[in-house]
Amino acid sequence: MQYMIYVWAGVVALSLIIEFITQEFASIWFAGGGLIALILAACKVGIAWQIPVFVVVSFALLLATRPLVKKFIKKEKVATNADSLIGKKAKLLTEITEDRNGSIKFKGIVWTAAASEPIKANEEVEVVEINGNTLTVKKTEIQKENN
Repeated sequence: MQYMIYVWAGVVALSLIIEFITQEFASIWFAGGGLIALILAACKVGIAWQIPVFVVVSFALLLATRPLVKKFIKKEKVATNADSLIGKKAKLLTEITEDRNGSIKFKGIVWTAAASEPIKANEEVEVVEINGNTLTVKKTEIQKENN
């Protein structure tokens, strides 16, 4: 049963490597459970105890620390690609009418712009949604006050 020391050392090492690579707090608890099981194996405690202790300790560590970790490490969603346009303001290149979409330009790319109300060319608008390659826009508050 001396080989179990190496098995548990492998579990600890693998858990730490996975944790280091992913940084998602997905396997750190198995490292804790594996460490306790490793100590049991070194003390020549039978495998019938090592496995249940590994499972219980890993699960207990998960239940005890996961909520704290999630509370203190909040990931902010970073808008990328087209999603980063939502909330941005720009001037319309061409007007939007009831039966025709207009156009808007962001970073050298001309997009189709749609709105629920007519908006004249050169008015400032804000992007509120993206549907495929069409940006849904609305008049900015300043434009609404001026009209």
